[in-house]
Amino acid sequence: DVSLSCGSSGTSAARDSKEWHGDAQPKLSSLLQIKGSSTASSVTHKLVSADDPVPYKTGRFSRSRFSYTFQVNPGEKILRLHFNPGPYKGFKRFKDLFDVEAGPFTLLSNFSASLTAQALSVNSFVKEFCVNIEENEHESLNTYAFINGIEVISVPSDLSYFHKGDIGVQMVGKSLVYIDNGTALEIIRRVNIKHESVLSGGSISDMFGMWETISKKKASKMNNITWKVSVDVGFRYLVRLHFSELGFKIADIGGVIFTVSINEMIANIDENSNPWYRDYMVTMKGHKEEGKHDLLICLQSNDEFMNGHGPLKGFEIIKLSNPDDSLASPNPLPSSHDSSYQNLHHILGQRNMIATAAITLLVAVNTIVYISRQFWEASDTVEENKPSDRAKRLCRRFSLDELQLATEDFSESHLIGRGGFGRVYKGLVDNGRKTVAIKRQKLESHQGSREFLTEIETLTELRHVNLVSLIGFCNEHGEMILVYEYMACGTLADQLYKLSRTNHDRHSLTWRQRLTICIGAGRGLDYLHTGHSLIHRDVKASNILLDENFVAKVSDFGLAKYLSTCKLQQSHVSTKVKGTFGYFDPNYFNTGKLTMKSDTYAFGVMLLEVLGGRPAVDPRAGEDEQILTKWARESISNGNLDQIIASNLRGEITDDSLKAFVEVAGRCLHDEPKKRPTMAEVVFQLEFALEQQERLKCVVSNGITCNVDDCHHSDDKTNFSVSTGEMTIASSDVHNLSPSPPKERSNSKVVNAETPSGRKEEDTISKPSRFSLWDAFWNLVKPSGKN
Repeated sequence: DVSLSCGSSGTSAARDSKEWHGDAQPKLSSLLQIKGSSTASSVTHKLVSADDPVPYKTGRFSRSRFSYTFQVNPGEKILRLHFNPGPYKGFKRFKDLFDVEAGPFTLLSNFSASLTAQALSVNSFVKEFCVNIEENEHESLNTYAFINGIEVISVPSDLSYFHKGDIGVQMVGKSLVYIDNGTALEIIRRVNIKHESVLSGGSISDMFGMWETISKKKASKMNNITWKVSVDVGFRYLVRLHFSELGFKIADIGGVIFTVSINEMIANIDENSNPWYRDYMVTMKGHKEEGKHDLLICLQSNDEFMNGHGPLKGFEIIKLSNPDDSLASPNPLPSSHDSSYQNLHHILGQRNMIATAAITLLVAVNTIVYISRQFWEASDTVEENKPSDRAKRLCRRFSLDELQLATEDFSESHLIGRGGFGRVYKGLVDNGRKTVAIKRQKLESHQGSREFLTEIETLTELRHVNLVSLIGFCNEHGEMILVYEYMACGTLADQLYKLSRTNHDRHSLTWRQRLTICIGAGRGLDYLHTGHSLIHRDVKASNILLDENFVAKVSDFGLAKYLSTCKLQQSHVSTKVKGTFGYFDPNYFNTGKLTMKSDTYAFGVMLLEVLGGRPAVDPRAGEDEQILTKWARESISNGNLDQIIASNLRGEITDDSLKAFVEVAGRCLHDEPKKRPTMAEVVFQLEFALEQQERLKCVVSNGITCNVDDCHHSDDKTNFSVSTGEMTIASSDVHNLSPSPPKERSNSKVVNAETPSGRKEEDTISKPSRFSLWDAFWNLVKPSGKN
């Protein structure tokens, strides 16, 4: 590799510690030849780049053809040309017009570095190209006018821009095309989004040291954004997207968690031999004389989980040479800024009074509009954010002043939670007599006024012991705030894994507590499904709240969707996919058909969270363990059920309780919605799992724990084997634990606690059989017999 400081002698170190060699050094004669008439000179000091004077403080220029010939190894080479179009002796700015050729390729034609620097508003700049050097071929660079620095850098084979053999590049919206060695490339733009190594493998800091970076604060919000890059028309462009590991995993699962489009055409993220990036090609049609058009790269995410976990690490845009082996494009037009400014100044000077009067009038109008807007907002709410009259009668309306007082103006000391919707605060209302949870929606939240109103309208219709109660709302001054009953123990997610990350001494939930919470949450969802034909659409551990007695209450109904009574026979509603990544029903994901069984699937994911004490998606976990459902399926299919059980539960769960629990989780996660159980069936089997846990153990007064069967039966030891379909669970250590068939029960009722007049009464639900067959995949479960 070569870093050449043109017009200088000796060796200079840049601020990034890179060594640049002067082109006048005798020791470079075996590697470099300069042919033609040229002169070395220094540029005026004040115009040297402020970032780094090397290699911009010297240059080589000429009024005739001259060339550099490099002795390099064959292969793909990055070629960087550094320009600082300052004043040199015998050379005037804006008088430069020259060509640059490399081998058979025309890189620049009738090129003006001065006009380019002016258009970019910089003193110096870099043009970056990529060419392939064949065996016994020297890289020859012919240039006119001037050059300040030249770099020749080898490209690692696994990062090649050229495609060999059967590996092609996807023409967006069309079939594969190939980039062969007979093509020259110009690197137009590189953007690093994630503030980490964009590429893996090898030491390539020299090759990829020129990435644009985005602030971390801005990068954390890069989940719905469009980049516009101005490019020359009449050329093809290679777009290389660098995905994060999580981005690839999400793409492998399928669905529409995020989409990437290039010029409004979807870029399919198919399997590829390269583990770091995907290549796409797009043609910018038009004549060169048209100048530049915007190339659009659009990233869209449907899931709030993607906030801070963006699938893209960075991207590159690379121009391909045309059939004439040319990358040249027209120069930017000369700036007319100075003349325009003078004309404007002249006009304003002659019409000073008119301009002053116009500006004064404009300021007055703006002031009146601003004051009027404040008055309107204070006196009334925005019409589309108004709940129905019925909701207003059943739900208290708080003033913004009340809630600011309750939270000390939304002080950080009152903050108890946050999410994609906004923040949750603990507050005191009614003169400090009542503690409430106050959810304040942020203005840029993906959940807008529609979700805000949905929550109000839905919760005023519902009353159940396992649903969170909405106390009131506030929609003054553009605010969207909901006030709920306060849940002292936070969310199920807090208890399972969030709080343990910051407080290692806290006690985790027992297995009995976890089962009871799941049963309560299941009853709440069953009430929604059977009593109101309502699909929650965002079932997850962080939406299950726990009161001071750990009673589960389903919350967050902003995405809830009713099944219209006239469409009940269809059992689904077609809608835009919304929810949380990691909990999506694959069928809903791929078809947009939302059913009650979509909630069942998400509930199954939550059951795995309860068993494993970890989130549905954990970017901090190992590569194969980040997505809980995928990891759990693989662990179970390999007979490693113990791996997914939280360590603090392994000595507590009995075999029969674990068997019943994992069975219902597996049924909830069946790929076919029709084969998933109803929530009533789920609750019934979870109750059975709890019975198995409590039946098999008792605590005697002296503190010794023993098996119930041991207390009432002989000491004879028997082997226990139960077969269900193809599944066999066996234990040689368990004493007389074969579960007796459950007794028949009368129909269980789902009670609408505190049902006001006009609301639906209790619903009767038939209990299903507890011994339903497993999905064949889940039949491979073989837990150990250790308690």
